Amino acid sequence: MASPVIYQAEDAIIYNAILETVNAGYTGSCYVNYHNEVGGYIEWNVNAPSSGSYALIFRYANGTTANRPMRITVNGNIVKPSMDFVSTGAWTTWNEAGIVANLNQGNNVIRATAIASDGGPNVDYLKVFSANAFQPVSLEHHHHHH
Repeated sequence: MASPVIYQAEDAIIYNAILETVNAGYTGSCYVNYHNEVGGYIEWNVNAPSSGSYALIFRYANGTTANRPMRITVNGNIVKPSMDFVSTGAWTTWNEAGIVANLNQGNNVIRATAIASDGGPNVDYLKVFSANAFQPVSLEHHHHHH
């Protein structure tokens, strides 16, 4: 998988959350603001060119001082029961948080569900790329000087 693929939150399925443009710094047309309750989610359909290990990077903002953890599932399986989305200092300050998970070739359903009473952070997008990119690249071509 070459360059990362960005899946905007506004293009995903959202439940107990709203599309919002109040706080600057987001990409795309808007971001998703979870309701202040447990159970809201964003659900993306992510197409993987091959099965394997992928980085799932969430771009988010959390203007409170409290962590807003979320449960991350892939195809209905919990891959991270409580993923931290710690304070970014301001609602206009966006950071990235990521995990590595296995995806199947073809479509994968990735859901980020709020598990705290304050709901989830504001989410801008999900960025996906092959986790093999994290591995050191071996140099197969050696240049010999004669």
